[in-house]
Amino acid sequence: MIRQLVNYIFEFGHAASGVTQLKDMNAATTAVLTADPLDLTLYIEQVWNSYSPTAGPARRELWKLGRFQDIPPPAPIALPNPPGDPGIPSWDHLAYSYVLENTRATQILRRVVSQYRSGESLGVPSPQTRRWLESTEALLHGAANLIAPWLSTSSARNDSEYVRRNAYWRLLGMDLAHGTPDNGPAEYVKATAANTDFVRLFEELLYELWRAISNINNQVAGNETDKDRIFRIAQELQYVLRSRRLGEMLDREELAAATVLGWVELTVSNDNFVVADLKAQSTSSANRLRMIGSRVGLPAHSKSAALLSMSEHISFLLRTIESAVITESNVTMLYQPGTGLGEATRRVITEWSAATGKDLKARAKPVDVNRARLVAVK
Repeated sequence: MIRQLVNYIFEFGHAASGVTQLKDMNAATTAVLTADPLDLTLYIEQVWNSYSPTAGPARRELWKLGRFQDIPPPAPIALPNPPGDPGIPSWDHLAYSYVLENTRATQILRRVVSQYRSGESLGVPSPQTRRWLESTEALLHGAANLIAPWLSTSSARNDSEYVRRNAYWRLLGMDLAHGTPDNGPAEYVKATAANTDFVRLFEELLYELWRAISNINNQVAGNETDKDRIFRIAQELQYVLRSRRLGEMLDREELAAATVLGWVELTVSNDNFVVADLKAQSTSSANRLRMIGSRVGLPAHSKSAALLSMSEHISFLLRTIESAVITESNVTMLYQPGTGLGEATRRVITEWSAATGKDLKARAKPVDVNRARLVAVK
């Protein structure tokens, strides 16, 4: 929700943040990066409550004191069934957080905080960077110990990175590409109920979508687009992903992850005061992250450029698939050129291939999407 908050301030301005000129991304970014951590937490609480309205009157009164209290949280996407399902959350999909965390950015910024707080090896931070350090400790490492219903850490689960690793495994069936900061194995609770078929299904979908894109202008013999198969795989992906969300399972963890990784993404998005203090100015987020990692002795993932580039697009694609708006009659929206979703699909195909080294233009063994399902005994 950090990215969405910045985009709102960019589009409409926000007097309470000192941003009165519209379409000023630098000003919007600075307003959020220098915000009080409590103001950020109160806003994310409002986002959570717009999805799962359980806040009591005391908490609602507290929201009114927040700097961003007048910015409306994006509404969730309603689902037609089952009745009572809260729908698709308005924050970024867990896959957004997963690909960003694979850059190792959270561990790199953790070292930045540690080195700034424990000595002067990185120099003396500016007043703006000191405020950023406060929010980073609060959002990434729980320094403020703020009580919020969407937070996913406590004395029972006190390491936020391990909570996110558990969530990635359960929803996406994937581990992060790196271990601990000292390159040891990351030990976390690896649930038995996990979507271990997700990667195979997702890559098969990307393969079929690439074939469709390649044949978009081919209206005669030789067009290999299989619309029915694209729909069936997308439908299977929807079932697989929604099966892990019964009873709002993983939603709190997903919001916490989206907040943390959104903060990380914003930090390296431009040559702001944090980047300047770390002497990491560059023309791309990946290069900024690489230079910051070099400053603190922790290298970023070699494919960080691809991971950063696809993060927003993979969120859009998977949230659309989960929303059940894809039908047999409109499946072309997944690959139609000139549309937001079609362009997101193209970017994911390109960057997923670059990040994983897998050739999505060549099919391995086709995925079976007609698996037997349990039926009621008559």
